[in-house]
Amino acid sequence: MSLPIFNFDKIESTNDFARKLITDHKILKGIVTADEQTKGRGRFGNTWKSPKGNLYFSIFFPILRSSLKKVQFLVQLQVGKILKSYGVRNISLKWPNDIYVKDKKICGILQESIIFNKFFLIIGIGINIKSSPKIKKYPTTYLNKEVKEKIGISDLIEKLKKAFDTNIIDKKYSFKKIVSEWNKHTFKKNKFINFKINNKIYKGIYKGINNNGALILEHNNRKDYFTQGSLV
Repeated sequence: MSLPIFNFDKIESTNDFARKLITDHKILKGIVTADEQTKGRGRFGNTWKSPKGNLYFSIFFPILRSSLKKVQFLVQLQVGKILKSYGVRNISLKWPNDIYVKDKKICGILQESIIFNKFFLIIGIGINIKSSPKIKKYPTTYLNKEVKEKIGISDLIEKLKKAFDTNIIDKKYSFKKIVSEWNKHTFKKNKFINFKINNKIYKGIYKGINNNGALILEHNNRKDYFTQGSLV
């Protein structure tokens, strides 16, 4: 598949530009990358610090609504495999959209959708390569700290493009298999966690996700299932 790549030295947000390509230029599939973002963001509008030297990558394509959950977890698995191919160890997948190495955040994934004649998915991927921001809420790390050989951004972009081409876009998925594989690598499985939703904190043992992609929290001799919220 031919995926055009739009690269910028500096841009407000790769996801926002991908949205403009769909709505203003009627481009159906493509990739947007930037050396820096001035208004990068994560879930809930949180700021994603975007200094030069790290990866800021968005990919967009039409998709069936029914495939959204499948792709969400499949993308995490594919990015995890790419990091592993560089020799990164102790990779874990944090529900619903982060990747950790040795319990430190190295990658965030933001999945957004729009309707413009068709239903489109925009997936933003930020990977710390040369540096990582200092965040009070959680520790962070970066690729060139975790591996001996320095990783080039262009090589990482090519591997991501190939992963989407080969394993994600327009492919059929067995969600049950995705869930099974994802649960093998999930962050803090079978450990006590705090889970926040609607400003309320739930405490319990995290048991992974079920076959609908919902987080399973075991507490007070019962299991609760969440499709929204955050591990805190």
